[in-house]
Amino acid sequence: MIDFESAPAVGQDLDGSRTWARARSSWRWRPPTTPRSRWSKAPAEATPRFPAYTGTTPSPEALIVAKAKEAGALDPLDQDFRFGASFMLDSESSGSKADDGDNLVQRGSFASPGQFKIQIDRGVPSCRILGDEGEVFVKAGTAISPEVWYAVSCQRAGSEVSISVTQYGEQGQTWTAAGPTGHITLGDLPLAVGGKVSSEGLTVGSGDQFNGSVDDVFLQIG
Repeated sequence: MIDFESAPAVGQDLDGSRTWARARSSWRWRPPTTPRSRWSKAPAEATPRFPAYTGTTPSPEALIVAKAKEAGALDPLDQDFRFGASFMLDSESSGSKADDGDNLVQRGSFASPGQFKIQIDRGVPSCRILGDEGEVFVKAGTAISPEVWYAVSCQRAGSEVSISVTQYGEQGQTWTAAGPTGHITLGDLPLAVGGKVSSEGLTVGSGDQFNGSVDDVFLQIG
């Protein structure tokens, strides 16, 4: 499992039109876990802070981008996998043409041959997984509260796709949908945290910039 939680530098402010793309020299590994029914680990005192919503066009954009050092290292293929992050969403986070969503973690785009993605649009976490056999979309049944820390994860297990959302210090909930997704191969497309990214790892217009703080990003395959 790859774990991004200690990068970039703790407390680094990501405001500005740029892409953070420094490759870590090593990944931190931690034991696989089942979806957390109760989140007891407090977020770091200072975490990467993405740009605030402005309502302007263009809007400020910033991303954290990860590219695999080895071909296929970030491809789920036919395997079960999980990914997610902890986050705190700003009280104002969408509404303009340039910034009308909050993409948290994603690899691939809507038009690419595959995708896995978590977004917090209109305050409601959702997950999309697309492979060569189809897509499954699953959405949380309740909205989150802004300015509050949550952990969210999306998991594919066989034909089931589930999203789990846990407020810090509270019991979590899980929602599940089913359907075929199949093989997921995305070549050299990067994994992005905080918004949409081009195949070159750069910010794009109308990138659904995440407005808030993010920690504990992970991807576990197999």
